Amino acid sequence: MLFTIPAFASERYDPRLKFRTIATLNFDIHFHQGEDSQARRLATIAEQVASELEPRFGRPRGRVHVILVNQDDASNGWATPFPINVIEIVAAAPSAASLIGNTDDWLRLVFTHEYTHILHLDRSRGIFGGLRRVFGRHPVLMPNIFVPTWQIEGLATYAESAVTGRGRVPAGDFRLLLDRGAAGGRFASLDRASSARVAWPSGHTPYLYGAYFHQYLAERYGESSLVQLADATAGRVPYLGSRAYRNVFDRSLGELWTAFERDTDARLSEVTDAATRLTHHGFAVSAPVFAADGRLYYALSDPHGFPAVMVREPDGETRQLTRRVGGGQLSATGDRLVFDQAEFVRSIGVQGDLFVADRVTGESRRLTREMRAGDPDVSPDGQTIVFTVQEADRRSLATLPLAATGEAPQLLMTDAGDHYASPRWSPDGRYIAAELRHTGGPSTIAVIDYARRAIVATINAPGSHRHATPSWTRDGRWILFAAEAGDEPFRIYLAHLEGGRVRVLANAARGGRSPVQSPDGRTLVFVGLTAGGYDLFSIDWDRAEWIDTMEPSASGVTQSTLGPMAIDPGGPRIAEYNPWRTLAPRFWTPIVEIDDDETSIGGATSGVDALGRHAYAVGAAWSTRARPDWYVSYAYDRWRPTFFAGISDETDPWRGGTVRSREVNAGLTVPFRTFRRTQRVFGSFHASTDEFVRAASDAPVTVTIDRRALRGGWSFTTARSYGFSISTEDGVSASLSTEWSPEGLGSSGTSSAAIADVRAFLPAFPLHGVFALRAAGASAWGDENAVRQFGAGGSGPRFAGASFDRDAIGLIRGFETGDVAGTRTVVLNADYRVPLAWIERGAGTWPFFLRSVHGALFADAGAAWTTRYARDRRRASVGLELSADVVVGYSVPFTLASGIAWRHDPTGRATGAAFFARVGRAF
Repeated sequence: MLFTIPAFASERYDPRLKFRTIATLNFDIHFHQGEDSQARRLATIAEQVASELEPRFGRPRGRVHVILVNQDDASNGWATPFPINVIEIVAAAPSAASLIGNTDDWLRLVFTHEYTHILHLDRSRGIFGGLRRVFGRHPVLMPNIFVPTWQIEGLATYAESAVTGRGRVPAGDFRLLLDRGAAGGRFASLDRASSARVAWPSGHTPYLYGAYFHQYLAERYGESSLVQLADATAGRVPYLGSRAYRNVFDRSLGELWTAFERDTDARLSEVTDAATRLTHHGFAVSAPVFAADGRLYYALSDPHGFPAVMVREPDGETRQLTRRVGGGQLSATGDRLVFDQAEFVRSIGVQGDLFVADRVTGESRRLTREMRAGDPDVSPDGQTIVFTVQEADRRSLATLPLAATGEAPQLLMTDAGDHYASPRWSPDGRYIAAELRHTGGPSTIAVIDYARRAIVATINAPGSHRHATPSWTRDGRWILFAAEAGDEPFRIYLAHLEGGRVRVLANAARGGRSPVQSPDGRTLVFVGLTAGGYDLFSIDWDRAEWIDTMEPSASGVTQSTLGPMAIDPGGPRIAEYNPWRTLAPRFWTPIVEIDDDETSIGGATSGVDALGRHAYAVGAAWSTRARPDWYVSYAYDRWRPTFFAGISDETDPWRGGTVRSREVNAGLTVPFRTFRRTQRVFGSFHASTDEFVRAASDAPVTVTIDRRALRGGWSFTTARSYGFSISTEDGVSASLSTEWSPEGLGSSGTSSAAIADVRAFLPAFPLHGVFALRAAGASAWGDENAVRQFGAGGSGPRFAGASFDRDAIGLIRGFETGDVAGTRTVVLNADYRVPLAWIERGAGTWPFFLRSVHGALFADAGAAWTTRYARDRRRASVGLELSADVVVGYSVPFTLASGIAWRHDPTGRATGAAFFARVGRAF
């Protein structure tokens, strides 16, 4: 994943983490307590992977900083070449069922992917290479950053497989996404693959199409052609890299993409499927489980709403049971459903915990807290939960009484390098079947004797190194599971616990996983793949055709074959993390400003250390004026809250003279974040001096206004939008900001101000329609020469947050901000927003993508006054808006809006229709 390094460390890493650094020949590995062994192994992996990739792609410029962090339960990684080369790797390894689960060594796989990003993006050729010698590591001088995302992620995904032999390219379940899309007439055109896409396969699109397109090129033109392409695009003007394809391949990118589509079609084969489709959600349906009464529960995540646990009644009706974020499998027992879900821990790490819900009402409560628990299953007697516990170098099995309150879990199976997933109790409660992978080896299905706490059998499908999602038949004699043999997709298998037979389901389409048998034993239900994503399928047990394969055998656990760690000749260096080594400026940006025949010339730079604890920006520009314009800002974010400070001095033309503005801001801010609600508080000191100098016939006139203020604010939101949303779709948000500017602090006069903003969003007809409501008010009081004024007019956008500008709350479309202003201002807004068309089209690899078109009916009203409220201080408008959601630069979304407002102005100065346009939603 490509990423731009953020400055806020306390929003990236738990402040309790104490980082140290291992220095190798080419890398600095930054890791925290509890990760020592993993960090040393990663240091070895990094040098080995570098020795394999650098002969193909060259070396990066400068050292590479690799951050290993164990605070999230979801496997992930990202990389950025700006302003320094940084890679972050989440220590948690994926399960075999994951789309990134085709690996026997997670650290090696993810590092290979992310290091490919560094080698690809940290390249500049021709004029860009020359300019980098002058301006440094400026992102504009890294042209490969500006190629389509499928080219960036596709090369890295291809390389992860070329180097490790695993990864996504040879994985049958990943290839099946492409094949099912092509077979269903949904092969992505070049424009749809090039920009951020919501329609299935959604976020997988750049990885999927990019990986197999690069494989297609490598097979026909040789792997060296991919390096030639990376070099060619590294010398192209940003966003015009597609022209390099004809130079390298003698064919245009469009011609190559068409040939790639034809090649994909030629690989398709006939599908025999006797299964019946039970659900039609698409996207991500997972974790089916039956209750004893025949109800079928499963998890759903799609772009239409909040992730949820769904229930399918025996009569086929489906409904939402409860909302749920992330998580693995479900378990039904009695009248309860036990499940895991993810939550922010101290507003930063995303970790799993166990919850229990009523199977009918959906009312839920939390069972564990900060336990990093997942994949729960309740024993047949309803007393004990078995589940996984995530750690830095392993994922263990543990148990906990279902009725426990604050009781510590009991570890059942744990060993360094062992990763368990999807444990399931046998019907008699004697055994637990679970996926098991030891680092360096394939995954297998392990059968654990619960009383002895020992593995008594392992089950493998022939030729498969990925075994996942086991469950038991109702008689307890057979184990159902999914396995992927070679480069084939997952298939459903059935293994006899004692007889040794392994059978494969022959008359269901390949790609099935998470098999479960119904309580009456008559039906097999599993997750299958369609052109629109994953859904549930079923087949009558009597109609299922099982073909014998071979007897299961115990899997040998292989050890990693990593060699000795490559380190500096002086030996390994482990030291406390030192941010100062990465804080020096690495680039500068020229500043050229032309204003009223006056030209200013200068430069700016910024920097952030590898962990984001310190961030700064400085800039200055000189002109014919007596002094330069300049600014300095800094943020320190090692702990919560974040401290920020900034100072600036600038001079601008003003009414035939000049205005010199000097400003200082310093303060603290801290967020409180969960998946369902977010709060943020801040406090700051603001000081400004505005010196107005106006030329006069005899002598200049100078007026100075000083403001010294203490500011505070709070914001809260439960408002959410989803993939197919045209606006924030449900929830509420509120913000409150205050300012106190006393003369005793040095202000020209004493004044205060308060601003409040409340918004509500209600789902409406049709799907993704929205009723959006807003009420905002601002009040200021104090000395006449210092008190603030606020305007009620303006066509937006009005973002929620702390602002004390004249247009802080104003939103009456068709009016200008200053049409009506005063020290007291109130505004009411109501929108009915409706989707008109979902388009998702662009033009080739041009960096402009039209996502959707939507409209709105609106009504705005407001008033502003100073001494007393009067009718002539009111304004109102009603009208229509037409908006388009677009994506620029392949990944940056924003909204273009225009409309017409019919205005009501009691003074008669502004009446009739007025047209307006803006960038962004009104509110």
